[in-house]
Amino acid sequence: MTNIVVLIKQVPDTWSERKLADGDFTLDREAADAVLDEINERAVEEALQIKERGEGEVTVLSVGPDRATDAIRKALSMGAD
Repeated sequence: MTNIVVLIKQVPDTWSERKLADGDFTLDREAADAVLDEINERAVEEALQIKERGEGEVTVLSVGPDRATDAIRKALSMGAD
């Protein structure tokens, strides 16, 4: 059986309010809402379509801070194994 591994990451929501960090003027990621990257979400959907044809299972993999588990939970709620 095929195991499809989809790499996912959590990114700042482009529709949420964002602000810059005082020290280096980079995006303050803790203040921004975080969501599953839309391209990664599409990759999960494609993998799930393959799974529905009976051709394997879908595993998601993410490397990130503790709150990246929200992105994994989203993919699991979509149907990933």
